[in-house]
Amino acid sequence: MNTDGDDFDALLSTLGYGRWQVPGVVVTLLVASQIPAQLVGSPLLSGPMPFRCSRDNEVEFTEPSSTAYFNNECLSPASPPPGAARPLPPNSTELFPSNGTQPLRTGMESCPVIEYDTSIFTSTIISEFHLVCERESLQPLFQMMYTVGIIFGSLFGGYIGDKWGRRRAVQGGVVVYIAVVLAMALVPSFVFVLVMRVMAGVTHQCMLIPVWSLAMESTPTRHRSLVGMLLGLPYSFSVICLAGIGYLMRRWRSIMLICCAPTLVLLPLVFFMDESARWLLQQGRKEEAARVLEKAVRMNKATLSSPLDSTLEKLVQAHSTPGDRGSSLSASLEQVKAYLRSPVMRTIILVTPLLWFLQSCLYLSVAINANNFNSSNPFLYVCLSGSMDTSAILLMTPLSTRLGRRVIVGGGMFAGGLLFLLELLVSEEYFWLKWVLVMGGFLLVAGSFQMNYVYGPELFPTEIRNRGFAFVNLMGCFGFVCAPFITYRLVLIRWWVASVTFGCAAIVGSLTLPLLPETRNRSMPDTLQALDERRSKRKGNPGETVCVNNESEESRL
Repeated sequence: MNTDGDDFDALLSTLGYGRWQVPGVVVTLLVASQIPAQLVGSPLLSGPMPFRCSRDNEVEFTEPSSTAYFNNECLSPASPPPGAARPLPPNSTELFPSNGTQPLRTGMESCPVIEYDTSIFTSTIISEFHLVCERESLQPLFQMMYTVGIIFGSLFGGYIGDKWGRRRAVQGGVVVYIAVVLAMALVPSFVFVLVMRVMAGVTHQCMLIPVWSLAMESTPTRHRSLVGMLLGLPYSFSVICLAGIGYLMRRWRSIMLICCAPTLVLLPLVFFMDESARWLLQQGRKEEAARVLEKAVRMNKATLSSPLDSTLEKLVQAHSTPGDRGSSLSASLEQVKAYLRSPVMRTIILVTPLLWFLQSCLYLSVAINANNFNSSNPFLYVCLSGSMDTSAILLMTPLSTRLGRRVIVGGGMFAGGLLFLLELLVSEEYFWLKWVLVMGGFLLVAGSFQMNYVYGPELFPTEIRNRGFAFVNLMGCFGFVCAPFITYRLVLIRWWVASVTFGCAAIVGSLTLPLLPETRNRSMPDTLQALDERRSKRKGNPGETVCVNNESEESRL
């Protein structure tokens, strides 16, 4: 009995890549396009605005003559002079958004009245809720709450996708996400915004993990690298669009609503895509899988060398049914023990979390570092980072068909880390060279990060792929949580802290790649047994070629 997934990959190879996969690909593209505004949009949504503090009896209702007027200095707490207006209570400031340079009362002792410079932004999270002076420590919360939501979403997204199916998980996530975005953009409460940020992170992961798994599980082996890499382009294009929308709108609520508008198109589309036939077979739902695959044969105009029923019967026998596993706590514990007893699975479980943590922390820290690197033009920084992300995918995509996953991920991180460290040696007068090094490093890191989204799912067998992918995403989310502290807090300690952190994280992460197995041109395993058998064959035949040949795949059918 073959249990290594070659039979299903051979069937996919015969089906080819065509109209049947289009709805799933479009949904994946739209889901990915919704991430930038939430994940890397903080330089524009919660960017700092120069301000000037004064006391109630010192307010000057005049137009400031220069930017020097905004000194970003807080006042020493002191009792208000006689006759001064009583400050607003602290809990009422959430209802008073900023409006140009009009003086606003905040209720803070160190800044009773505040004026903001609107030359770059009209309104951001920081200016609307006055996150300055004694509230400055609250600045990272806007970014951090989204990443906290991603952590919970990784836990729920993997489980929901494996339990309910990829399709139903995405459908539920889209409906909730639309409600969350509307609530976040319309309700004037900082606490409520933070709660909605958590919900946005949860729903994003509940959509992204299942739909990404569906896209990979419906793609023939020979196309998987190409599709997996190109699916990252909508994210990169959306980062560039985010910079353009931010430059035109300058208000954080307007930016968010416009960037999230494509979700309205996503809602009806999720009902047109099919469930993952691979997942249906894994669940023992042969009739539903047959309907999906019959539709695939018809839409892709494929010709099978043997009847579909006989092929499905063989595939069902090669897959364990739900009753064989996960029916009780003891069964789940036994399954976990089995994974930990497997040398190859144990290595994957221990190494991939560290790799994803370092890579995610590095990627997001650089992406949201705009206000530290070039505070006078964050739009250019965001636009260039999106351009580098796009260039990285276009560069790495052809390389992914010739080089192994480990070479691309590890080499990109190592070279990018060196560029971040070299940036420290460049004098400020050569600012253009700093731009080249930082953006070059980001290009390499972004390319390796996108490659990891192809590599990660390939490491886990089908029976736990969604949960395994969710697990590494979860560890990456802890890296996302750390990123705002690097860009908002640690950078205040020493000017070189950020670049040193970036460089060291990249180099350390690259050193973990030799420990993981290579997956290029290999079929995706369906069971733990198949993964162990593949390792045993490689150890017994070091020179054996395990790449999937299209002709041999089709002959199996």
